[in-house]
Amino acid sequence: METYLYFRKFRPATFAHTATAGTQNFTITGLGGDDIDSATEIASITVTAADAANTAIGSAYTAISAIGDVTTLTNAGGFDATAVSNSVVTIDLTTGGSADTANGYNLETGDVVTVTLQQGLETSFMYPASSLVGIEATATGQTTLRFKSLKNDNTDDVVAINHDDAKYQDIVNGINSIINGDNYSGVVTVIDGHGGETRLAKELEGLGIDGLIYTPESSY
Repeated sequence: METYLYFRKFRPATFAHTATAGTQNFTITGLGGDDIDSATEIASITVTAADAANTAIGSAYTAISAIGDVTTLTNAGGFDATAVSNSVVTIDLTTGGSADTANGYNLETGDVVTVTLQQGLETSFMYPASSLVGIEATATGQTTLRFKSLKNDNTDDVVAINHDDAKYQDIVNGINSIINGDNYSGVVTVIDGHGGETRLAKELEGLGIDGLIYTPESSY
C-alpha cells in the first residue's frame, strides 16, 4: 500500500497591520510567511481605533467613543472576500466609492487591523509519496518539498517547511525514513499545526518546525 503524506497548516494564527488613512488594502501572511489565497482562511478581522473621532464606520457597528475601541468587522460584509488573493485583504469603505454603509470601515492612520486565521481552503493537503519529485534547502531555516501537481500538469506544487537553522539534512533524512522505512503505510501525518498544537511524524521531532507554506499550482 502506498504511503500518503498529509500536512495541515499552523492555525489559529494572527497578523497585525497598522493602517494609513486612505489605504484600505494591505498584505497579510500566515505563520511562517504563508500565502493566503482564500477568505475561508480568515476567522475574524478587528480594528483597534487610533482616532476617537472617526465616524466613518458602518451602521452595523457601535460608534467609536475612545482611542483603543475595538470593532469586529462583519464577516464577510466588512471586507471584500473576492480580494483575498495573494495575501491581499481589502476593507470595505463606509463612505466614498463602492461604499458599504452598514459593514464598511474607513481606516485612519494608526488604526491596528488584526486578522485571525483559521483552517480553510488550501490549509490541508495530502500527496502520495510517489509524487515527491524534489527536496531543496531554500533558506538556512527552510526546506522545500516539490510534488507533482494535483492537476497533473508540468508545474510543481510546493510545500515549504520552516524549521531551526541548519536542520535541512535532518528534514531530508526524516522524510526519507517516512517514505522508505517500515513504520508507515497508508496516510501519514507529517506536519499538523491545527488547534495551536504541533503534531509531527516522530522522524521530524526536535527540529524546531514552526511554519508551513503551501503553494499549489494556480487555478484549482
